[in-house]
Amino acid sequence: MFEKTNWKTISAELLGTFFLVFFGVTAVINSPNSTEENPITDEFMLIFALKGLITLGLTLMVLVHILGPVSGCHLNPVITIPTLLSGKMSRDDAIAYIAAQIIGATTGFALFNQLPSSDSELYVMIFAMIGTTFFVTSLLTSQDPASIGATLFVVSSNVFGDVNPVVSLGSMIVGDTNWVFFGIVG
Repeated sequence: MFEKTNWKTISAELLGTFFLVFFGVTAVINSPNSTEENPITDEFMLIFALKGLITLGLTLMVLVHILGPVSGCHLNPVITIPTLLSGKMSRDDAIAYIAAQIIGATTGFALFNQLPSSDSELYVMIFAMIGTTFFVTSLLTSQDPASIGATLFVVSSNVFGDVNPVVSLGSMIVGDTNWVFFGIVG
């Protein structure tokens, strides 16, 4: 069992599902709470919802673009099961895909849920590292400007958008040291 399974495609499914959840899904479900001290207007919630949906859509677009040639970019058992039933995928590969998708989604939610408060340095460092990883993955697998631009939008719309250490260094040289270290290390 699994002797002929291509583990590169399984890894792509795991990583892709992780990125989809960590950046895309959480952008939609992680809305701010309205309180008496900090009431949130309907207009703000609409803008937040649109930003989340755009982030989710662009995350999926980038993943399909960069992982499609590797694994078909299923990222969802609803895609994998019909592919199996149509005879275009082996049973072992389908089982491995679905297992990878479950692990990727679980890891994405688990890491996101364990993040410290959004104003902490650790929060920014984690986003800088994962965002830079996503950005570099996009750059290494695609030279399509739309995919690269969408990746940058996804990363920058999630708290920390600096994926270029030279930009961070330039900012630090002119005296703006807020979060610069995290852009360089990330």
